[in-house]
Amino acid sequence: MPTTNSLSCSGHNVWDNYSSHISKHVKQYAQRQDWLTIIQMPSYAPELNPVELLWAHAKEKIANRAFRSISELHRAVKNALRYIQRHPELLIGFLAGTGLELTPPASSP
Repeated sequence: MPTTNSLSCSGHNVWDNYSSHISKHVKQYAQRQDWLTIIQMPSYAPELNPVELLWAHAKEKIANRAFRSISELHRAVKNALRYIQRHPELLIGFLAGTGLELTPPASSP
């Protein structure tokens, strides 16, 4: 049985408690998929979500600035995200920062 501190890359999906993730229709669909395992995260667990760490990093690049226009803000956000895109080691760090164990998928016979 998967837990919130162990992820396999093959057939597992980790969901927060966003309303569309826990709807009756989505749960029924997921139950019919033999290949799919849903790992439900706690109601509020930003420390387990690598995207939260990505946004925190991007926000640091644009925090405490007074932008003169929306286009200036847009450029700053694009630059912050481009920086992350050009430094893939940051993405690995965001994943590692969650403390989740990442295991490679089992090889197919």
